[in-house]
Order: sequence, then structure tokens, then C-alpha cells
Amino acid sequence: MRRLEVDGIPAVLAPVTGPAHAGLVFRVGTADEPLARRGITRLVEHLVTDGLGATGRTSWTTGPEHTWFHVQGSPAETTEFLTGVCAALRNPPLDRLATVRDLVRGAQPERDPLPMWRHGARGFGVVSYPEWALPGLTEEHLREWIARWFTRDNAALWLAGDEVPEGLRLDLPAGARQSPPPAATTLAATPAWFAGGVGWDTVITRGPGAAVFANVLERRVHRELRDLTEHSRTEYVPRSDGTARILTVADPLPGRAEAALGGLVDVLAAVRAGQIDPDEVAAVVKLTCEGLRDSESRGARLPGQAFNLLAGREVQTLEEALAEVRAVTAAEVARVASEAYAAGLLMVPSGSTAEWAGYTAAPAMSEAVPPGRVHRGRRDRALRLISGDEGVGVTGHGVVAAVRWDSCAALLAWPDGGRRLIGEDAVTVRVEPTLYRGADRVVREIDARIPQRLRIEMPPRDRDHIPQPEPAPRDSGPRRYVTAAVCGVLALFFLSGGLWILVQSLAGAETDNPRGEELLALAGSLVFGALFARYCWATVRESDSRRG
Repeated sequence: MRRLEVDGIPAVLAPVTGPAHAGLVFRVGTADEPLARRGITRLVEHLVTDGLGATGRTSWTTGPEHTWFHVQGSPAETTEFLTGVCAALRNPPLDRLATVRDLVRGAQPERDPLPMWRHGARGFGVVSYPEWALPGLTEEHLREWIARWFTRDNAALWLAGDEVPEGLRLDLPAGARQSPPPAATTLAATPAWFAGGVGWDTVITRGPGAAVFANVLERRVHRELRDLTEHSRTEYVPRSDGTARILTVADPLPGRAEAALGGLVDVLAAVRAGQIDPDEVAAVVKLTCEGLRDSESRGARLPGQAFNLLAGREVQTLEEALAEVRAVTAAEVARVASEAYAAGLLMVPSGSTAEWAGYTAAPAMSEAVPPGRVHRGRRDRALRLISGDEGVGVTGHGVVAAVRWDSCAALLAWPDGGRRLIGEDAVTVRVEPTLYRGADRVVREIDARIPQRLRIEMPPRDRDHIPQPEPAPRDSGPRRYVTAAVCGVLALFFLSGGLWILVQSLAGAETDNPRGEELLALAGSLVFGALFARYCWATVRESDSRRG
């Protein structure tokens, strides 16, 4: 393996036994995208490859931290594809933007819910969200994104072959090497759990011991859960900041979700307790070493080495990699397992919990709502919408959600006035004028306070999709009629009293003028009677309308 440069871009080159291939990687991925620009990297990736007409086997991918363009073929095909990608980055075919955007929107990537619960609505957590921003991304947005991230100084190249292909030209503008994305967490305590399926992830120190542990865990999960699941998988994903993510996901058989969860919890508890089989570790180490040798011969280690160059890491020879893996022991794997368990995030089936296993519930709501004006819910007095100088929030029916103005990750805005604010901690506040009294004022305040760069314009909603006040429960009707009956009796009492006072006053009109207290009593009786009568009528009508 050799280190070299091609047009100022650091590169690694190594001969291979199979087909020659090459790839150009940039240090930019979904974890670098603000939520209000979610999907922009994938859009650039598809835009610059659209219409290239390359003759080799080509592919392109956007991951959490890297975007790369890969080609397998002859030197001429490699030159044609990679040179074409760089030329398109210099002068993107923006006349094709609308067409490519439709293609990208039609192939939305599968979303993983675990990162959002760990990282919130920023950094690595953004991958959990839909690509809402795609319809509103403009040519200017793409030009700015390309100018910042797709530069010569933020790229690396790998070449699996004997030499640099003749005529390869990587004409990219100068820029700056971009730092790894932040890996902030919203979890106050771990191990934690949330409801959503059956799975687990952790973030630990990167290294050969962590990679071996991931393989040991994969074998253990498959063995223990094979009769409970249709499929299970475990991934080890190293990161540029020196950490690594380990993910395990299981697809339970019908009716076996709880059993699959129990099996996964048992496996995690066992490895945490140090129940690591030395023979299994030795088997994994042997297989890993064999895999490294095979990868070396095929050039499959080269992409990882190019990623390391972007992270400021040294190129690692095969001998160095093998030595590190061979040094991993069962005791080291047990240490890693303990670290992994302590930072774990468990996904449980809906309706389940994991307190019984010692896990803490991941925060799903805010601790409190900032002070401000209170807007009551329409028909539902338990609902509250609060807006003030610090932020906006909603409470009611056990929900406490707040987004501060200075920590809003994105604002979804519908033409009908609906607004959804998403905080950096992933807490969401929905402001619907149809649900709260005076909410139009809050909508105007939100629009004035949230910067345009965080705003995502949403398409018009059908009337059926605009939230409406919840109807009263069916068993509330009889109670309302009781209330109406009481009000009717009180109205009859006061009106009858008023009528009696009026008759007495008229009867004594020939001899005495009506006294002041009689007139006051008359007025009070009539007013109270009218109020109770009005409330009685309104209650009856509301009960009828809700039942209908």
C-alpha cells in the first residue's frame, strides 16, 4: 500500500488480485446536515452523477460522515467516471435539479429511530428524520453546500490497482478539511430504553477490541434469538472522532416481540457480567484475520484507509492490523462489553418497558415549559399553549413539551397556519390554530422569531389532515344533560322570582312607588335567570353536536 497525492488530494494505492476499482470520498454526510437541510448531501450526490454515462460499474453513497463515488472497471473507465464527477462538482448541472430531486424524493432511505433518541435532532440524530427539506432546496443552497464540503482539501482517493490511471484529473477547488460532526447526546442516564421495536445500540471507544466484541455479540444474538426472530443483524461503525457505534436490530416473528426482547436483554446482561467464551473470541479473531487478508487482496481495506486519511489517522499496514486483532483477548472483550452496556440504548416493543431490567426511560418530554401567555384549548380546557420570551410549549393530558427559541432545529410551516417546532433535543411542539384559542397570535410570533434558514415550507394539507378539537367522550353526554337540567332549574327559579317581584310591584303601583331594593332584586333575578337559561341551552346544543 502506497501513500501519494493526485491533484493535491491525498490517496492510497495498492495492487489487487481481482478487478481494479477506485473511489473518491468526501468528509461530509448526513450527520453534517442541519435538520432544515436534511437530504441535501444525497441530492448533490445524485445530481453530479446524473447523466455521466460512465461505462464501468459505478455507485455512490452518502453515509453518516462520508460521501463517496466508486467505480470498478478499466483505467479508462475509472478516469472517465471520477473526472466526470469532479467536473460536475465544479459546474453542477442545475438545469436537471427538478428532475433529480423527484428521483431522490421517490427513493427515501430507511430511517433508523435509535440515533434520534440518543443524539436528538442534530448531528448523528438527523438520520432518523424524513428529508422534509428536499422540495425547498434551491440552486443557491446546493452551490453553498458544494463550495463548503466538496473541495480538494476535504477529499481523499483510493485506487485498487497497479498505478494511477492515465489521464485521471481531479479538478476540485481548494477548501478546508472539515472536523468530525459533533456526537452530543440527549440521554441524561444510560443504559436507557424507549419504545419502538426490538434493538439496541451503543457508542464506545473505537478499536480492535470493540470490533471483535461486535462480532461476538452478533453470533450470540443470532444463536439465542434464532427461534424468535425472522432476522437479526449487528453492525460495527467506526467514527472519525475515535468512537464507534454498535447496532443490533432484530425482526421478531409474529407474536414473539416480547420474547425476542427478553432474549436480547438476557444476552446483553450476560456479556456485561463477563460471560465471554474464550473459544468464541479466538474463533472471531481467526475469522477477522482471514477477512483482513482477503480484504487486502481485493483492495477492500482501501476505502477505510482513505477515511482514516480524512480523519488525520495514519495508513495502517496489513501486518499492523493483524497484530492488533491477534492481541484481543476474552478479558479485553469483557471490558468492552461492560463499557458498551453502560452506554446502551435499548429499543423495546410498543407498550413495553425495560425498568424491570434496570434500564432508565429515555426522556420523551421536556422538564418544564418556559413562562408566557397561556392559550386554552378549544373544547378541551386541559390543553394549554404557552408562548413567551424564552420559547413555546404545550401541556395537557400528561404531555409537557417545549422548544426554546435559541435551540430550535427546524420549523415545519403549513399554509393553513399549522406549525411544528422541533427542538435540538428532538422534543416537538405542535401549534395548530384549530386546537387553541388565540393561537394565530402565537403563529405570528413563531414566524417572527425563527430564522428563515430553519424554516421548511410544507405542502398544503387536506382538510381531513388538519387537527380538530377532540370530541367529548361518549359517556360525558349524560353528565352534560344533568348540568343542563340543573342550570334549567336555576334559570326557572330566578325568572319566576323576577316575575313574582314584577307582579308585586305592579300590584302596589297605585299606592306606592316601587322601592329601589325591589327594582334591584327584579334586575338581578332577570339577569341571573337569563344567564342560567343561556348556559343550559348552550350545554344541550354542545352535547348534541358532539354526539353527532
